[in-house]
Amino acid sequence: MKLRLLLRFRDTDSLVKYLREELDKLSIAKKQLEKGLEAGVLVDIVEIKNGDLIVSRDRITEFNYVLTEINSRIDMINALLEELQSRLGGDNYTGLVLLELIDGIPQRVLLSQPLMLG
Repeated sequence: MKLRLLLRFRDTDSLVKYLREELDKLSIAKKQLEKGLEAGVLVDIVEIKNGDLIVSRDRITEFNYVLTEINSRIDMINALLEELQSRLGGDNYTGLVLLELIDGIPQRVLLSQPLMLG
């Protein structure tokens, strides 16, 4: 089951700022993960299963898929930012500005028509 979520912003500048902040966070996480993968460090894993808290330890190399997921999210955000820049230029527009997330990954931007130059 996919989790769909819409985030509302007051204008396109707020949306771009949010996307850039998310990109920064992902870039930091990617760098840290890459360092850990190179060193082969151990990580503690805390999970909640059936109401029970389970703590285990494993090598970070078992989590290469996380790096792939981070790269996918970075690519998606970059694509959205490029498309917004090409369509809107550097101008700020107000109106209904929504960001659709599916399972936490930005998928598309919904803009009301007409948008007002802000």
